[in-house]
This record gives sequence, structure tokens and C-alpha cells, in this order.
Amino acid sequence: MSARAMPDAVFTAAASVITAIIAALITYSLTRRREHEADWRKLKFGQYQELLLAMSGIVEGRSTPEAQARYSDAVNSMSLVSPVPVLRALRDFQDQISCKNTARSQEGHDRCLNALLRAMRADMDPNGAFAAEDFEFRLINAPQPSVGEA
Repeated sequence: MSARAMPDAVFTAAASVITAIIAALITYSLTRRREHEADWRKLKFGQYQELLLAMSGIVEGRSTPEAQARYSDAVNSMSLVSPVPVLRALRDFQDQISCKNTARSQEGHDRCLNALLRAMRADMDPNGAFAAEDFEFRLINAPQPSVGEA
């Protein structure tokens, strides 16, 4: 091997090693970021699910002090994981269903509930796969047993 070829071979080998290390670091970093985002989405989903379960416990005819406490805890916990658009929609929903709101209406409730659910879904899927603007969300109430059935 000539004296000139030796440094070229060393340079090529060093460049290959450095390139491999950089590629490994980038791959590791991107993988960690995706894992973190997936964990964060899972945490948000759990909190959003808890909010909806708590909402189900306070629909008309089912509300108990325990259900109200669960709902309050779920609403308060939303501040930890929710982005501002979700928190604004939640605040608007809270304002609409508040007993202090003398202008409460079923239409206002449904509008605010839809805005909240759309904001949560948009947060969970920023690609918009769940963005059906013409779909109306609503909570259902379990039928109450008739007198004598319980």
C-alpha cells in the first residue's frame, strides 16, 4: 500500500465509523421521541376516558355525591395533561352546565359537549382522522329501573 493510500483508507474508515455513530444516535433519539409521544398520548387517553366515565356518572338521574366528587377530580386533573384548546372547551362546558348559569339549555350543553369531545379527539389525533364535522356526540343515560324492578 502506498503512503498516500494509507491516510485515505484511515480517513474513509473513520468517516464510516462517525457516520454510523451519528446514524445510530439520530435513530435512537427519534425512537425515544416516538416512545415518549406514545406514552404521553396513552396518559392523555386515560385521563380523557376518566373524564367521560365521570360525566356518565353525573347525567340526569344518576348523580350522587360520590359521582360529583369523581367528576370534580377528573375535571381538575385535566389541567395536568390537556392542551389549552381542550381546557378552554372544558371550561366552556363547565360554564354551560353550572347551576349558576341561568341560561342553561340542552342545545348549549350539546354544543359545548361536542366542542369538548372534538378538542380531545383532535388532541389525541393531530392528523385529523376523527374530524367528522357533521357528527354530533351525546352522552346516553342508562335506563332507570321501574318501581318494583330494583
